[in-house]
Amino acid sequence: MKKKLKKLRKQIKLFLFFCLSGVFLSNTVTADEFWLLTETEYALLDIENSFDEKLNYSLSAGPKISLISPNVIEKVNAPVNIFIKFENSPEGNEPDMDTLIVKMKGLITLDITKRLEKYIEGYELNIQNAQIPKGKHKILIMIMDINNNYSEKLITFTVS
Repeated sequence: MKKKLKKLRKQIKLFLFFCLSGVFLSNTVTADEFWLLTETEYALLDIENSFDEKLNYSLSAGPKISLISPNVIEKVNAPVNIFIKFENSPEGNEPDMDTLIVKMKGLITLDITKRLEKYIEGYELNIQNAQIPKGKHKILIMIMDINNNYSEKLITFTVS
């Protein structure tokens, strides 16, 4: 237990250092390259030591969240194409794309919603050729429909 607390304190100090020094590359985009998550951010997430959660789950009273790509059963190669469709809720209500929140989960949680806004097309999130570090990744997608019914989906995949 003491070892875990010591490691957690170290990670918090690193996190604060990076936040205060502006090292996060929250929107590193060149003409050909988009980083969904930088190496520095991935290291801070420390997914291997994060609390165990179900690998993939869906909670749905609101819009249906359908992962089209990548195939989470297989290992994925970088760059990654991520394609998600948002469909009407079971009651028939349309998704409210303004409520979409996307987070990378690990020991800490990193909100990446802002850097994904330009990849929203109608009721779809279509990210092409996203650079992402090798390793295990957990993406939490949260959205509401126009009547404020909530849905979330946790997607876990490994980049080799």
